Amino acid sequence: MRAVVVGAGLAGIAATWALEQHGYECVLLESSDRIGGRMKTTTIGKHTVDEGVHVLHTAYPTLSRWLDVDRLELKPMDPATSLITPSNGRLQTLGDPLRAPLLMLPSLFTAGPWNALRMLRWRLKTKKNDLEYAMDVSTLPIDKGFESMRFSPSFRESFLHPLFTGITLDNERRERTSFASFTWAAMSHGSMTMPRNGIQAVPQQLASRLNDKTIRCNTNVTSVTSTGVLLDNGETIDADLVVVAVPQHIANVWLDNPQEIVRKQTATFVFEADESPLNKPRLLLNREYEQDGQHILHVHVPTLLHPSDKHLIVATVVGDIATNHRKKTVQKAIHEELEQWFGQDTSSWNLVGTTHVDYALPSGSVTAKGRERLELVHDGVYYIGDHTIHPSVHGTLRSVERLLERLEIPLPLQSS
Repeated sequence: MRAVVVGAGLAGIAATWALEQHGYECVLLESSDRIGGRMKTTTIGKHTVDEGVHVLHTAYPTLSRWLDVDRLELKPMDPATSLITPSNGRLQTLGDPLRAPLLMLPSLFTAGPWNALRMLRWRLKTKKNDLEYAMDVSTLPIDKGFESMRFSPSFRESFLHPLFTGITLDNERRERTSFASFTWAAMSHGSMTMPRNGIQAVPQQLASRLNDKTIRCNTNVTSVTSTGVLLDNGETIDADLVVVAVPQHIANVWLDNPQEIVRKQTATFVFEADESPLNKPRLLLNREYEQDGQHILHVHVPTLLHPSDKHLIVATVVGDIATNHRKKTVQKAIHEELEQWFGQDTSSWNLVGTTHVDYALPSGSVTAKGRERLELVHDGVYYIGDHTIHPSVHGTLRSVERLLERLEIPLPLQSS
């Protein structure tokens, strides 16, 4: 039996490994010159830097089902978010008092007692053993959902909206509230971590388990059917099973009923400095995001987790400005904005590079119901990836598990 898998991102690699373990002869086709899809790590100067901001939530049950987690050398971020008001330089803290009791008073002061109680109530509704349970019923769009939870307008604008803009990579937050609840559950019941060697270590670990000649990079597929694929050079590859594991905007071309796609872009501006402006490995969220020319959504310092000779300060933007990340005028504006955040010391920071991710996350219906967004099979072709479930690492791996369940194939770690 031969299987052709199109797309060597996390979903495609995981599916190929499982199919090979089950006895399939597999061909994994990748249009670019590298594997990993959007889970990409690059080198800027002497530094290893993720393209975009990536974290692994240890609460995801799929991680241990697919990965040797210890090999990734994960380091957890602090269980709190710092917030900055750039216009006055004010710093505040908002944390999970159930995991970090010492943060209870600062969090109450930052959120206010009623917002803090509503956050706690939201947290208590989450289920550690079923992070996705909120998706089983229809819910409102994110912003309407937060309004229905009776969070105050100022708290929504200064915390919830920037936070979930960063999570969804969409300034309009065109997602359903149940996805926000899934993310809230993951943050509540586990740690946000970063691998020592960058996020690409995740797909690379799975790819290391494939047969030597399975992957064909720099190979463009122009069409797919249930019996094979056609390449742009005219070559056809026949198969008993065809699996499409490409991003949403590419899969959309081959679907009978194409979805409306929101093009999500993000960019990071990576600065090098002798000292870190933060003393804890937290996300520093902009409370005045999109006000008065505030373009930076958040800042983090990954070298607080995995030390280096120099610290890296990573500033993230979302939306149209990300397209222009290489323009000197944009880079200068970001540097000046950081000076407003942190003061004159930023003048010595050296911009060592930028990263850009196009179509960084899939989009979906804001009123969808259920844990699956796209049917698994279309015209005999199997479609997997985060756009078929929900935009997360867990959603990506669950989409592969759904494929294996349909084919009655065990998970690789369970069959080895």
